[in-house]
Amino acid sequence: MKNKKLGEFELIDRLTRDLPNFSKDVIVGIGDDCAVLKQGDNKYLLVTCDVQIEGVHFLPAVAEPENIGQKAVAVNVSDIAAMGGKPTFCLVSLIIPKNMESNYIDSIYDGIKKSCKLYDVQIIGGNISSGKQLAIDIFMIGEVKRDELLLRSGAKPGDKLLVTGSLGLAAAAVALQQHSVPHCRLHEASIIAKSKLATSMIDISDGLLSEIGHVCDKSDVGVVIYDSQVPAPKGLEFALNGGEDYELLLTVSSDMADKIIELVQKKSGTLVTVVGEILDKTEGRWIQSIDGKNRPLISNGWDHLAN
Repeated sequence: MKNKKLGEFELIDRLTRDLPNFSKDVIVGIGDDCAVLKQGDNKYLLVTCDVQIEGVHFLPAVAEPENIGQKAVAVNVSDIAAMGGKPTFCLVSLIIPKNMESNYIDSIYDGIKKSCKLYDVQIIGGNISSGKQLAIDIFMIGEVKRDELLLRSGAKPGDKLLVTGSLGLAAAAVALQQHSVPHCRLHEASIIAKSKLATSMIDISDGLLSEIGHVCDKSDVGVVIYDSQVPAPKGLEFALNGGEDYELLLTVSSDMADKIIELVQKKSGTLVTVVGEILDKTEGRWIQSIDGKNRPLISNGWDHLAN
């Protein structure tokens, strides 16, 4: 009898279910955009890692090497932003095919340095090894004020569900075999965190439906998404299930939604849209069409082991 093939998040649960209990210095462990560790009296340390692999996250025939390096940094910065934090340091590990030209590697690292300069991140170490395909693995450190930390677990029934920017642009580009470098909403995330109005936040890396699923799981709530309100210039399917937008998905009490929209748009110029509402867990997870009909929320977003 064959073993059941697990999806990415099922495998994470399987591998981590019997880990020892965290020490008192771990505020948040596995299950959010970053791990959160104690650091002094007023701040927390944020730590995250993400790997970009040839043939999985990018195609060398499509993506410029400098853009590959830029994206490798940006996806980690986005994780830090989603927690309300500021990135500070990173370590860069490269797995390089033995026949790869040194000029190509230089260009990738130029992209890494360019993104680090943009987001004010210092490269403090790393590692180099060889392998059959190119991979860039980045470990990033950041920090956040204790009272500005945002998690996936704070959404409450009655909260409005908001997104920054437009969704589905990256997925549409991939469909056309184009490579896009995400623009992290670091400034917008800082505005949201400092306002102390949001109840939860996550970045949209694997598609809107996938990410709201994580918020519902961690917050123990349900949700309804209004498909007519989703900012989807390239089509609703790209917006709902297309990955790599790296926009922010946040929840806020209904009486504060207009205030946070006005605040973010005034200080950053970035569009913020209400796309749904958090429900009690017993009410389920739904997508509502413009005629008021509900259909079950089923995510077809990115899964590294299923796609």
